[in-house]
Amino acid sequence: MTAQAVFEELRFVWELLGAELIFLFPFAKPKRHLSLRVAACFVGFSLLAMGYFLVLRLSPWLWEWMFQGVVCAWYIFLALLTLFFQRFCFSLSVSNALYICITGYAAQHLVYIPVHQVLVLSVWPGLASNLPLYLLVSLLGCAVIYTPLFFIFGPKLSRCGGRLFRDSPAVTLNYVLLLVVLMACTFLCQDIFQGGGRQAYLGAIVDALACALILGIQYASLHMALTMLEQAVIQQALRSSESRYALSKELIELANRSCHDLKHSLRSLHLAGEEERQAFLRETEETIRLYEKYIPSNNPVLNAILAEKALFCERHQVTLSCAVGDVDLSFLSVPDLSILLGNAIDNAVEGAARLADPGDRVVSLSIQRRYAFLSIQTNNRCLQTPELHGGLPRTTKAPGGLHGYGLKSIRYIASKYGGNAQISVADRIFTLQIMLPIPSEKLADITKKQADF
Repeated sequence: MTAQAVFEELRFVWELLGAELIFLFPFAKPKRHLSLRVAACFVGFSLLAMGYFLVLRLSPWLWEWMFQGVVCAWYIFLALLTLFFQRFCFSLSVSNALYICITGYAAQHLVYIPVHQVLVLSVWPGLASNLPLYLLVSLLGCAVIYTPLFFIFGPKLSRCGGRLFRDSPAVTLNYVLLLVVLMACTFLCQDIFQGGGRQAYLGAIVDALACALILGIQYASLHMALTMLEQAVIQQALRSSESRYALSKELIELANRSCHDLKHSLRSLHLAGEEERQAFLRETEETIRLYEKYIPSNNPVLNAILAEKALFCERHQVTLSCAVGDVDLSFLSVPDLSILLGNAIDNAVEGAARLADPGDRVVSLSIQRRYAFLSIQTNNRCLQTPELHGGLPRTTKAPGGLHGYGLKSIRYIASKYGGNAQISVADRIFTLQIMLPIPSEKLADITKKQADF
């Protein structure tokens, strides 16, 4: 067991874990004490990689083809074990962990082909005996391959909110088959390369093309998943636009009806009795109260959205309590703001409306600035503690419904602005917290206004 042989085994697990991390960081939510978890996994995988030398001891008792099968099984085992590494350090589902595993393995193998296969085994065999230089070349190879992949996949992965696909037998089987194809191609091409001759480099080229093809398939599926999510967001925006139109029509009809009734009421008011006068005053005060609660802020877009949701709450016999601070929402586009607030309030109202006690059917909305962040938070009491899956509650809609697209839309828009959306449940209080970083130019304007004040 030479130092070179030890490094070869360590190199594989280090490169593989590093490849998966470049896709995990922009995608999945890290668990607490992430640095300690990652360090522990690197140490554990490094120790486990030394098991290869125990596998070597089987060679005298096995035929050559059987021994090659055992070696292949050993590396497949290490690759599949990284699923544990991902779920130990990050919050993500099995199907998404398989997606990262396949993408990371293809990226790692793209480093292995030019550096460890072509360069060390063919072009420059003496490099392996100089471990410091070998390590430097390996790091350089990782930087050359991993950096562009990070910038290609990273922006799209960050917009997924930690969830690409639902766990299902079909999705899991699809990724297992893709992983089998990838590993079969890499092992067969390595065998061709080690055979030497004119076909050696052909095997390396086919190996690289297979890995590039897998990465292309993974990027295409990522793009397709995001496109579907964006289409759902667009549909939400269209529904919000239709709701605002219906609200405007309803308010106009209410105003016309009130003016018509007021005109006739004033004519006959002096002839009415005291009881009729008091009833008229109570009805007028109620109408004024409805109009007053539609205007909670000095932001006309926010007022229009909350006016719609106030009527929505009235229809569902839910009390909407708003606390809106002196916030500048202009950095959010009108459709994005409408979708964020619309989905947040709709989900809270749907949960509160299921409660039997009218006193519990309360939804609180808070929109405040917290240092350099815009905080949007809804709270509502829920009938029972929902089961969270992938950071989202399991849908209660019938098959064919939106199946949680409202919360997915919220996460998508939050990530679009560099923020995040978190869900928590404590003592049957369901809380949705949206945190969006305020652009630096907006913060500068706020600071200037405060200084002038």
